[in-house]
Amino acid sequence: MKSVLSALPARSDLADNSTLFSWAVEPEHGRLSVVSAPGAGGILVVRISGDIDVTTLHTFGNHLDEAINERLPFVLDLTDVQFFCASALPILDIMAGRARRLAVPWAVTGNTALRRPLTAMHMAAQIPFGADLEDAFRLVTEAIHQGGRSA
Repeated sequence: MKSVLSALPARSDLADNSTLFSWAVEPEHGRLSVVSAPGAGGILVVRISGDIDVTTLHTFGNHLDEAINERLPFVLDLTDVQFFCASALPILDIMAGRARRLAVPWAVTGNTALRRPLTAMHMAAQIPFGADLEDAFRLVTEAIHQGGRSA
């Protein structure tokens, strides 16, 4: 939620309006951008930015399904996600299970918005998490060399 403080009223407005300032709330939920592009070594990079909340969970899940369905190794980059709700954790968990069943190497990276819920829910063992994009690429590359397939 973003707050906007309006300008103070002009001297002529004081007689008509006793409000010194107003507080407006601009809804920012529902913002979700997704960009998929090939990365180094044939690893797909799926970059998601914005907020992952109850209004964007469906879209988030659909994009993850698409990434898995490509059956290419991929990195899910959530570095630019500003809000990651706990309701999105089961989606990541389901995706991790599908990736294991299909032998699709993948890893996720993100900022504190993602790290905190992953850590709090003890999901580090199920979700291959890289500290940064380079580390996530390393995890995917290692998984490829350990027998994960890319097609």
